[in-house]
Amino acid sequence: MTDSSIFYVFYGLIQGITEFIPISSSGHINILEIYFKNLESRNYLYETSAHFASLFALLLYLFANKHFSKSNIKAYWKLLVYGTLPAIILGFIIKFYNVNYISLKLIGYTSITGAILLYVSDKTKKFKLEIKNKSTKFILAGFFQCLAFLPGFSRAGSCIIAFRIFGEDRKYSSIYSLYMGIPIICLSFFSNVKEFENFIIDKNLSIIFIITFFSAYFTISVFIKVINKIGFTPFVIYRILLGLILLIYLT
Repeated sequence: MTDSSIFYVFYGLIQGITEFIPISSSGHINILEIYFKNLESRNYLYETSAHFASLFALLLYLFANKHFSKSNIKAYWKLLVYGTLPAIILGFIIKFYNVNYISLKLIGYTSITGAILLYVSDKTKKFKLEIKNKSTKFILAGFFQCLAFLPGFSRAGSCIIAFRIFGEDRKYSSIYSLYMGIPIICLSFFSNVKEFENFIIDKNLSIIFIITFFSAYFTISVFIKVINKIGFTPFVIYRILLGLILLIYLT
C-alpha cells in the first residue's frame, strides 16, 4: 500500500469513528489534512465521499434497529425539521460570506471547551433544565448544534450536551444526536456536490467511502450499546488531552 493510499485509509477511519461520537470529526480531519497534505482549507471532494458513506452507515443502522417504523417517523420528522432550521440559517450565512478556515489553535480551544460542557451536562444536576415539551428540546438542541460550525467542537457532542441538559439519559441523548445527524449530513453532502462540475469516483475516493462506511457502522453500534455504562468521561478526557497537545505544540 502506497503512502498516498495510507492517507485515504486514515481519512476514512477517522471520519467513520469520530462522526457520531462527541469528539469532532471535522477537527480530526482538519488535523490530518494539515499534517499530511498541508491543506489550509476544506477538501470538498474528500468530504463529499465521507459524508455519503457516513449517511449510508447511519441510515442502515437505524433501519436495522427498527428506528424507521411509521410511528417513529411520524413522531420525529417535524422535530428534526425544527431542530435543523438554526443550522440551515447559519450555514447559509457562512456560505454566503464564504467563511472557510482551518485553525489548529481554534480546534484546541473548542476541543477543551466542548469537553467541559460535555462533562458538566453529564455530571452536574444543577445545570439540568426540566423541559417536557419535545419540540422545545429539539429546537434548542438545534441552536446547540450550530456550535459544530466551529472546527473541533463536534456536532454529535453539541447535540448530546443539549439533550443531557434537558434531562435525557445518555443513550437517548446519543440516539437523538443520530437522528439530528440525518438532515445535517444530507445537507452537507448535497451542498458539497454543488461545488463540482464533474464528480468522478476514483480509487482514493472509493477507499474513503468503504473505510468510512464500515468504521462508522461499527462505531455507532458499539457506542449506543455501551454509552449508558461507560458514560462520557472517557471522551471528556480525550478531548482535553487533544486540546492541550495542540495548544502546547503551537506555543
